[in-house]
Amino acid sequence: MKMLSLIFALITLCSYSFALDFSPDKTLWFTTPGKEWKSQSLHVGNGYMGASFYGGVEKEQFDVAEKTFWTGGPNVTPDYNYGIVDGGRDHIGEIRNAIANNRISVADSLVRKHMMGNYKGFGCFSKVGNLVIEFPHAGISSDYVRGLDLNKAVGFVQYKIDKVTYNREYFCSYPDKVMAIRLTADKKGQLNFTIYQEMEYKVETINVLHDNEMVINGLIEASGLKYCARIKVLNSGGEITSEQGKLKVKNADNVTILYTVATEYDAKAPMYKGANPFEKTDGVISNIADDKYEAIKTRHVLDYQALFNRVSFSLTGDSKLESLPTNERVEQLKKGMTDDSALKALWFNLGRYLLISASRPGTLPSTLQGVWNGIKEAAWSGNYQSNINLQEMYWGAGPTNLPECQEAYIEWVENQMEPGRKVAQAYYGTDGWVHHATGNIWGYAAPGTDLKWGMYPVGGVWHCRHLWDQYDFTRDYDYLKNRAYPIMKEAALFCLENLMMYDGNYVFTPSSSAEHGIEIKNGLPVAYSTVNGEQDAHKLYTYPAFQDVEMVYDLFTNVIKASAILKTDNDFCNKISEARNKLMKLKIGKYGQLQEWVIDADNPRDHHRHIAHLYAVYPGGMITPTKTPELFQAAKKSLNMRGEGFLRDRWYYTGGNWAMAWRIACWARLLDGERAIKVFNLMIEENGFENMMTAQVNNIQVDATMATPGLFAEMIMQSHDGFIHLLPALPSEWPEGEVKGLVARGGYIVNIWWKNGQLEKVEVTVPKGLPEPKLKLKNEVITSKDQRIMVI
Repeated sequence: MKMLSLIFALITLCSYSFALDFSPDKTLWFTTPGKEWKSQSLHVGNGYMGASFYGGVEKEQFDVAEKTFWTGGPNVTPDYNYGIVDGGRDHIGEIRNAIANNRISVADSLVRKHMMGNYKGFGCFSKVGNLVIEFPHAGISSDYVRGLDLNKAVGFVQYKIDKVTYNREYFCSYPDKVMAIRLTADKKGQLNFTIYQEMEYKVETINVLHDNEMVINGLIEASGLKYCARIKVLNSGGEITSEQGKLKVKNADNVTILYTVATEYDAKAPMYKGANPFEKTDGVISNIADDKYEAIKTRHVLDYQALFNRVSFSLTGDSKLESLPTNERVEQLKKGMTDDSALKALWFNLGRYLLISASRPGTLPSTLQGVWNGIKEAAWSGNYQSNINLQEMYWGAGPTNLPECQEAYIEWVENQMEPGRKVAQAYYGTDGWVHHATGNIWGYAAPGTDLKWGMYPVGGVWHCRHLWDQYDFTRDYDYLKNRAYPIMKEAALFCLENLMMYDGNYVFTPSSSAEHGIEIKNGLPVAYSTVNGEQDAHKLYTYPAFQDVEMVYDLFTNVIKASAILKTDNDFCNKISEARNKLMKLKIGKYGQLQEWVIDADNPRDHHRHIAHLYAVYPGGMITPTKTPELFQAAKKSLNMRGEGFLRDRWYYTGGNWAMAWRIACWARLLDGERAIKVFNLMIEENGFENMMTAQVNNIQVDATMATPGLFAEMIMQSHDGFIHLLPALPSEWPEGEVKGLVARGGYIVNIWWKNGQLEKVEVTVPKGLPEPKLKLKNEVITSKDQRIMVI
């Protein structure tokens, strides 16, 4: 397959009067301008900042975001205390007593009164503003194309006017911390444009240095952080002038624009302030101002490809569909055409691109919008939603060999420990650290402001699953010893001190199954749902839930494993091992379903978007076909009962991107590739946009698209059940393909080829010091004696 070159070759005439040499599984491209931010923008990012670009021939706009452009925080909220409202621990015993005696309505009332957090100062992820380039073109344009080269992480635009071909390139460099824009024409003196920045927050000064560098200093009044943005224009030929906060370029041959922005944010509590943003941005531009554009681009591409090229995934599909622009390929899929298998490979690569572009060491983790945001207040505050969304975005980090991209997430978790300890003491009166459903860049760790979603003390427990996975896929002993284990141990300590005996077994209370309650009528659970599950008046929430049992079991198990590896803390691990054995056993209910709560209250007309009780299927490994076959079948029943898609008026929240992605992951773990890909296709049909992003309640989020590599990897290879399972959930719409570079737990590198839906060859590279892995195909164990197997 040919590599995409940004030197566009006109090959033959087609319906658009040209064809381009694009790789169908590594390039998004369109033949029409993209004039809408939500559905038509394309994205470049470097972990620190991102730009969503869209527009047309006469105007290109970049909605610029930078992860520390947040509102809220301690500098504008003098009494900011991580959301803590004192007094919860004085009532925790009363709440647990009510739960133990099945007075759930009393417990709900007490939790609402005494256990909620304070959102004052929580803030939201915001935007820098709009960077605008206006071109005074005269004449009719032709051969317009715009796109995103995932192989090089470079956006591009090309068009013709009056026999002049114009090219634009955009990328955000992680090593140089800069966005670079390159404008060229194939004839001299043809570049004319005006560039300016529309800032979202207070501008204090605008200065032009040396006639070609604009420096904007200002203040985010809503957080008290100073910021600085710099735009440097380097031209060959022509001239540059400035006027009223704008730079104008006239008759240039080619132009490079360097852009950077920063605030004074620092991740260290309590004030979260650090270096001067003027000095930070000056250093960024000064370091590269004398470099040629190609040198900056080469550093960017090499840095990016060092991550992106670790894995390759290709599927044999319909070449005619592959030749269409991306928007038409997506539209064909929405109409039911699933023969374009390379489009799924493109989604796999786009997800990895987004993760690499949105999350790098030394930055903050990906928000719900990644590092891209085009509005002042991001949907759902752009927060670090810790009851599925934040974790979902990192599902592909382990199996697609991107541990560096999970570093920002791990660093953020490390910074949650200190506020998490304070929250544990204030609300529960115990040691250890805790994190609830929502998070921000200001250390918010307290419960939320609403019982049904805010009383979620296992957010930190779920974070620890990713700390363990980082070790399990890399086998980095020093990381486990010095970073992951201390955090996991302290989270386990919190759980241990907050277990409660209920009906002869341990449960974890108070909590609520994520955003979901039991519908009650006349004091009893209803047999069939009669209202949308969001209506609090009909719900009880603090019934002990298996979500918590499963997550605590998972954490205790991984801490015990880590302790054995590190040969430490035997006494502590004996305690949690004993407690783990006394946890409430998972139950199968009257419909043959895996129960969500300790009482059999599930009903088949409840199609809530969350499937918290299926954590034991994915991402946990408590339920597997080999170890727990009955629970495995019960989980299938639960997933079928819950359903997928919008389900129209009453259960419209069942659809959406992240909810569908979790269902896909579970169906893959349940070894049903046909159902998994069916749900993926439905997700795109209902929530997909032409730029291959997806939405939740009409708000674009990156979580499902970023999770896609992990979802597809799980369909091709699984390694959570003590062996490497090859092609466990391969759908029939992928009859032929190959993947190279997937990582199995233990650090095994796996390459797989298949044809006609059957395994042709597999190569396994065994890390030094580890045994040859156990391989399984369908229900059969296979060994290196099989001619299809090569162990390296």
